Amino acid sequence: MARWLMALAGAALMSGCGGGAEQARAAHAAHSQAKAGAERSADEVASAAAAEADLVNAVSSAPATTPVALKFRMQEPPRVGHPLRLELVLSQEPELDITSIVVSLLPGDGLVLQSDRTFEFRAPAVGATHRMAVTVRADQPGLLSLGATILVDSGNTSTARIFMIPLIAMAATP
Repeated sequence: MARWLMALAGAALMSGCGGGAEQARAAHAAHSQAKAGAERSADEVASAAAAEADLVNAVSSAPATTPVALKFRMQEPPRVGHPLRLELVLSQEPELDITSIVVSLLPGDGLVLQSDRTFEFRAPAVGATHRMAVTVRADQPGLLSLGATILVDSGNTSTARIFMIPLIAMAATP
């Protein structure tokens, strides 16, 4: 009888260890997958941050808690008489559900807009980022500006924000 109890106790112990080991393996695998997902997310975040490292904030008199932010990038400095491509990046407040966004561009004196003047985004995803390619041409050297009026409709409210993009145009080289 003692032998039978020992065998039964050993079998119970082995099956308990096996089950615990299986659970531990499953928990380890789930943890490894979660960690890989977190690392991938961190890599994606780092990649996105690097892609936006050379963006410059457009100037606005609105407080920092506006529903949208506007940044821009240019590959070369503006030169009189030469077209200049600007990349505009409009980012939304992460928690705000926006119905529509309308961006209207207005060049200042000495600057000609050679691309679309208006961009519209209907029912954008919450926290979305919008990229717009704009081409301008400086007709005179000095400090020039491109104005951007952004109208944001959200629920029953509309908010308008005005941003300025300063450009310093250099005289064309012969």
